[in-house]
Amino acid sequence: MQATQRIAFILIGGGILAALGFFLKWFFGTSVISLGFRIAIGAVIVGVILLLAAAGWERYRATKGKEDEFKEVKY
Repeated sequence: MQATQRIAFILIGGGILAALGFFLKWFFGTSVISLGFRIAIGAVIVGVILLLAAAGWERYRATKGKEDEFKEVKY
């Protein structure tokens, strides 16, 4: 992966995290939405984050060390 791609992923991830942070601050700070619903949505968000992190970690472990697999292919 090139350095520009890594920088792009970092910037995109940072922007998404900032937007999500502002939304969550508003969502959990407002009194219009009931407390039970806010707790339920919080549990769903934590569950989705844990699933994505576990899938990403498994993907990372599966591809770690396989970079040299196709270097000796002749055309």
